[in-house]
Amino acid sequence: MRIVILTYESLYSNLMTERLLKEFPGQVVGIVRSDRLIHGKDLPEALLYLVRKTGIRFVGRKAIELFQSRATAILFRLVGREPKVHSLRDMRRLYDVPVVGSRDINASDTVEKIKSWQPDVILSIYMNQLIKTDLIDLPSIGTFNIHPALLPRHRGLFPYFWVITNRESETGVTIHWVDKKFDTGDILLQERIDVSPKDTITSLGYKCAEVGANLLVKAVRILDAGTPLHTPQDHNQASYHSWPKPADQRRFRQQGGRYGTIFELWKYM
Repeated sequence: MRIVILTYESLYSNLMTERLLKEFPGQVVGIVRSDRLIHGKDLPEALLYLVRKTGIRFVGRKAIELFQSRATAILFRLVGREPKVHSLRDMRRLYDVPVVGSRDINASDTVEKIKSWQPDVILSIYMNQLIKTDLIDLPSIGTFNIHPALLPRHRGLFPYFWVITNRESETGVTIHWVDKKFDTGDILLQERIDVSPKDTITSLGYKCAEVGANLLVKAVRILDAGTPLHTPQDHNQASYHSWPKPADQRRFRQQGGRYGTIFELWKYM
């Protein structure tokens, strides 16, 4: 089976991507990386948009995480230390898989590139762009997305934040068929995860990525066997979130929520 991965690069998405490369050598025939933090906006525009939406404090935290991830990868290369999770750049070399960047994954040149790989399955791993019909219909088996929440709850952005803010005792990971909206397609697989009072956004994100990696492996085997499920979501139970506003962040802190420290992120890398 020929697999194409669509992804936005992060520690968590890279963990899941690399697990697929290890489990299915030669079957991942291409990776497309989103080169936009927010679709349709260059980096300065995207940062200004986020500051207006979420405030400087939240953007500052996300910038520190991004800088640390990139700086750590460079440092590991300089000192010869092997990271626990490789960058897409390193995966391209280690697994001999093409990795291409795209500002718009639905643009004709990107669609043609993916078409040339002749995918049976497209897997969206934390892709931050809406996948449109030409891509959805391209693979012979189907296009699937992994979402770190128990859909239909917590559709949309940053589900770890909302789970901790609401003091929920469980969350999960869902793999679903992609349709024309974000996170609304029929469910293929789903697994629950306990949330500890000690969990931070960082630790919960890593838990979801580890469970997600296992779930993706299971999904590929199910799809290869030709017995995929189509379990419709109960849209009456759905909730949807966008970027957290300053008031949401205050509520997060009032509930005892923590983002996690730089040292916590370091240990996962």
